[in-house]
Amino acid sequence: MIASILGDGEITKRYAYDRRINNSYREHFSLGQLSYREWKQQKLPDLLYLRGDNLVSRSIPLMTRLFPLFYPNNKKHIPFELLKNIYHPACILILYLDDGSLLLSKRFNHKKKEIQFTPHIAFYLQAFSKEQLEQLAIWIKNHYKINVRTSGTPSGTGYYLKTTKVRDTFDILNLLKPYQTELPDFMYKLSWEKRLDTEVNHYKQTHPDYTIRVSIPARPCSHDEVALLIDWKQQGVTDKEIAQRLNRTYWSVVYKWQDVKNREA
Repeated sequence: MIASILGDGEITKRYAYDRRINNSYREHFSLGQLSYREWKQQKLPDLLYLRGDNLVSRSIPLMTRLFPLFYPNNKKHIPFELLKNIYHPACILILYLDDGSLLLSKRFNHKKKEIQFTPHIAFYLQAFSKEQLEQLAIWIKNHYKINVRTSGTPSGTGYYLKTTKVRDTFDILNLLKPYQTELPDFMYKLSWEKRLDTEVNHYKQTHPDYTIRVSIPARPCSHDEVALLIDWKQQGVTDKEIAQRLNRTYWSVVYKWQDVKNREA
């Protein structure tokens, strides 16, 4: 709930002419986001319900107590006193699905006919000041051991958060991997393999003679693993099956095999 208020949601204001005694929660969404809002509602069925294209709560004392913590001076604020004991991955999940993106920066080397993909995760929490985002980055580091930093943007308050290293991007995706089965409509955000396949298929059409390389963090392959890789490839074992046998990602196997072939050449 805290992550939702920081993200797409809001605690509604009360006005002098308002008959309500308490504040309520509201989260507007588009039709494409319906399954995600249904998932939220199912997680908190006694608190939230769907009303058209809004996820809402009744006017309740809880929201009245939370309002001044999130809106001092009627401006949205990160109440770090509420975050100090939160370590559950659902908090990062909500911040990410509400206001985040899985970004792929692309670098073309036309001389070598190569395309380099590097993944990043962005949290577009642009309602908050740079100082608050920097505090949030410290909180993410302390609670999840993931590094993010502020980056400039022309919208909102001028800043957002993004991962600083490829390893941090994969740490977030690995943290959220258990939610893939619950939120299949969001595999483009939750699954690196799914997102990468989409990009690779696109560039195979637009740049069919280019080699695609991916910046991925991977532990070094041992001599035994390389020997097994060569043996299994000679037997015709698929890259997917080899990845499962070695407990590695599909793409790490693909690019390790490319390195092996290059050395042999």
